[in-house]
Amino acid sequence: MAQDKKSEEREYLEYFLASDEGKKWYVKNKIISCQESEHPDFIFMTEDNQKIGVEITRFLVKSLHGQALRHLMTIGNQACKYAQKQYGLDISILIDKWDKRVHQARTRQEIMDAIYNPGFWDIYNRNAIKSGIENIIDRNIENLKRWPRLIKESILVQDEYFNISVSGFPNINGKFDCNVNNECLSKEDPFDELQEKINKKNEKIASYLKKCDKCFLLVYLPDVSKGNYCHFTQKLSEHTFSSKFEATYLCRWQRIFTGDNFALKLKSL
Repeated sequence: MAQDKKSEEREYLEYFLASDEGKKWYVKNKIISCQESEHPDFIFMTEDNQKIGVEITRFLVKSLHGQALRHLMTIGNQACKYAQKQYGLDISILIDKWDKRVHQARTRQEIMDAIYNPGFWDIYNRNAIKSGIENIIDRNIENLKRWPRLIKESILVQDEYFNISVSGFPNINGKFDCNVNNECLSKEDPFDELQEKINKKNEKIASYLKKCDKCFLLVYLPDVSKGNYCHFTQKLSEHTFSSKFEATYLCRWQRIFTGDNFALKLKSL
């Protein structure tokens, strides 16, 4: 898990350095080399022998739907590992919800509840879901080894139906892991929550500066596939944050919807 986190940090750092904002930062600070570290995450050397730290952190907006998605994704990833360990088979999994409110709604309140509170938001029994998916794999292992290497079944847990699709091919991200289809209203401009994230890093600035001459903060935004149900408007470029770092940057990078990618230097006190 720690290695996955470091890999994700490297990915966002590479995107930042390839962006217009990152290129300006690189040239302005006369960077000549970089090495991985901890607290801060990366140390850059400059032409004048300065050490510049970059601490990288991800921002996930507070959301019951997001927590539920990540809970199910963790279970699904465990099932992927089960298939690899038990059968030597690489699989990807997609989890959907069969929302009975959508199909059975009769009152206005039920209809509105289905519209404004779609998808998963509860934390369901981990063992029941995990064993349910593993049983699907066990029953269909031969089908997963031959074309079209795709099975779809449902499991019932806590009076909720979970639609499980298992494939012997990588998913849309090119990986053998679990994705969860979930829906949630997106929070617009969650500045207070973003400031909370920056504050937590502000508290550690003294320890970062023990390893470098100055330190920058890079905050990255995972997309909705990780349960990050938020978006920022043009107000972001005008909002002022409180930061103890030399500068704070916010970036979003994703392979599929590249038009949503950005890297922005935040205004800060």
